[in-house]
Amino acid sequence: MHRSERPILQLPRPVLLGFLVLLGIQICYYHTGKSRFETSFRALAPPFDASIYRSIAMGSEQLLGYLLAVRLQLHDSQAGQHFVYSQIDYHVLIDWLEQITLVSPGTEYPMLLSSRIYTTTRDHQRLRLILDFIQRRFDDNPQLHWRRLAEASVIAKHRLADLELALKLAEKIAQQPTHLKIPPWARDIQFLLLADLNELESAIAIVQSLLQTSAVHDPDERRFLESKLLEFQQKLTESRQSTLN
Repeated sequence: MHRSERPILQLPRPVLLGFLVLLGIQICYYHTGKSRFETSFRALAPPFDASIYRSIAMGSEQLLGYLLAVRLQLHDSQAGQHFVYSQIDYHVLIDWLEQITLVSPGTEYPMLLSSRIYTTTRDHQRLRLILDFIQRRFDDNPQLHWRRLAEASVIAKHRLADLELALKLAEKIAQQPTHLKIPPWARDIQFLLLADLNELESAIAIVQSLLQTSAVHDPDERRFLESKLLEFQQKLTESRQSTLN
């Protein structure tokens, strides 16, 4: 997140008051008609439009976006209980994440919640929804969100066992311009997944291309690529021999 965010004590009083009023309205709305003894899960209230939040921010969009994200994160703890994420309506959840992002485009917090918190659901449909959100928002600021997309690619591979989706996400990272400060390991996910999909020729072509250009400066990274190239070439040879036999 940007260092330019103002401390909460410096937030104008009208902004704090407006935030508390909006929060109070939403809490009252979902408490209406509830028994005081009820401890069941309360549905997540839909967010207001980002324009409403921005209208009360008064130049403190970064901080207000952070406060809204914290409010969202605290929703799963109710009446002293921690509710599982499978009970949350992920369409409403993603609407919250979208609106917070629109309020404060420069913050990474909504994406951090998405990749580290809301991907812990065991429901594959919900998981795909949150991975789709991460992919869409990555396009807004690849430099800021590359790590979240890399995590999404790994989650798609290991949690969904969907190598095609994992490769699709990894390719978006690998295809980013070289002037972006994205570490080699994040770009390397692409050819590693190609090898997992038995697309060895494509993986070999990518590694060879990297080694033949000036894109790789680090000696350790070059050694890693050279070892992977030999490994893929050996696997390809063995695969062709087994086919002939």
